[in-house]
Amino acid sequence: MIKALCLVFTFALAVSSALAQDKKLTAADFGGTWNVELMSHQIALVIEPKDEMTVTATLMMMGNDLPLKGEVSGHTLTLVGVKAPGSTGESASVGGTAHVAAQGGAKPITVTLQEDGTIAGEMMTEMGPAKFTGEKLKAKKKRSEEHTSELQSRETISYAVF
Repeated sequence: MIKALCLVFTFALAVSSALAQDKKLTAADFGGTWNVELMSHQIALVIEPKDEMTVTATLMMMGNDLPLKGEVSGHTLTLVGVKAPGSTGESASVGGTAHVAAQGGAKPITVTLQEDGTIAGEMMTEMGPAKFTGEKLKAKKKRSEEHTSELQSRETISYAVF
């Protein structure tokens, strides 16, 4: 009897693990600001969900912002550059690194959400494919009005003392 219960429990655990891994990701799962490390550069990737499966994003590197749009499929978000009004059909370039554009032949940026909550991905550069990893920035907790008032009072007292 105990063996049968252990077998049923093990089977239920395996099925629940498999279902958890097959959870359908949405744009909201990728949303937020990500600190990305790419070729020894710190880059910000800001992803904003538009609807359940599509996003708009901005890749910020070395003072340049590259607008992107993308779509979620499985555990992967695929991003492509958005052609700026009045620009040529060439790929956008940020900090000497060629990135994707929505027109012919451009390679997309792929972003995969890892089980530990980080992202990993790949993009094409002038030197070939480059892999990257990233962590989501934590949202700051907002201070309550009471807490802010208390801090201001302490600041005033400390100035009075000195």
